[in-house]
Amino acid sequence: AFTGALYTKRGSFELDDGGTFFLDEIGDMKVEMQAKILRVLEERMIKKLGSEEELYVDVRVIAATNKDLGLEISEGRFREDLFYRLNIVQIAIPPLREHKIDISILARHFLKVFCTEMKKSLTDFSEEALNLMMSYNWPGNVRELKNAVERAVIFANPGEMIRAGHFPPQLR
Repeated sequence: AFTGALYTKRGSFELDDGGTFFLDEIGDMKVEMQAKILRVLEERMIKKLGSEEELYVDVRVIAATNKDLGLEISEGRFREDLFYRLNIVQIAIPPLREHKIDISILARHFLKVFCTEMKKSLTDFSEEALNLMMSYNWPGNVRELKNAVERAVIFANPGEMIRAGHFPPQLR
């Protein structure tokens, strides 16, 4: 597709042909790109960069956003036709602060993951650490919780419990 290109590289839709394509944070996508995505969804055809021929692709698309797409449409930042093309089944997942019961479950899952990854044996979270996590608002949702647990695992000594002091200052 450009001077000096030595091989053909398959794009994301082509790689996911016959499978599922995940569009994360579609509410942040530029309007110009939204038009291209809409075309692929409607026609199921892609054209590789530098190619004159089109390829048929069969992909299921799952899209996620944390934005109010109705507001984005009314302010001209999101295409209404793309919204209706994507909005076949909508699953609203509330922010972590609205289902705090999941915080300890998720935190313990991330603790296991990071202990395995870092080859570190940590027992659990102290009561103080659990209370801290439960009282925090988690504006970054599960991603922020995951990062906070990873940081805590890094700073904790093997064999001990995760304490409140192991978490980032903004949580404390």
